[in-house]
Amino acid sequence: MPSESLVHGLDIARGAGLPWAIGPDEARLVLGQSMPTMVAPALDTARARGVSIAFDLRIKGGPRPAVVVDDGTMTVTRDAPPRAYDCTITAAPATFLLVSFRRTPIWKAIERGGMRPGGRRPWLATRLGELVAAP
Repeated sequence: MPSESLVHGLDIARGAGLPWAIGPDEARLVLGQSMPTMVAPALDTARARGVSIAFDLRIKGGPRPAVVVDDGTMTVTRDAPPRAYDCTITAAPATFLLVSFRRTPIWKAIERGGMRPGGRRPWLATRLGELVAAP
C-alpha cells in the first residue's frame, strides 16, 4: 500500500532524525484509494453502537468522502452526496493522512491550520478518530 510507505517512511525518518515530507499529491492519492475501502472495516462497532453522525470530509484539491456512522455501522462514499451533514472537516491532504494514522494529534492539526471543523456540529470532528480503530 502506498499509505504504508508514506507513513512508515515518516516513522523511520523521525526515528533517525531525518527530514521526510509527504506531498499533497501523494496524500490525495492514498486518501482517494484507501478511505473508501479501509476505513469502514476498521470501525469500532462497540463504540459506534447508538451513534448517528454524518461527516463531510473536504480534502483540499482532492477527494471529498462522506463518512456516515449509524448505530454500529459505517459507510464511506468517495464523493459526498448531497445531504445534511453533522460535521464538515476541511483539511490539507497530508495533514488529514497524518491525523488518520495517529501521527499528528487532531488538536495540533487544527491549531496549525491544517484542519478546520465546521458544519452544524463541528465539535464532533474528534469523534471520527475515536470511532475508528488505529490502523
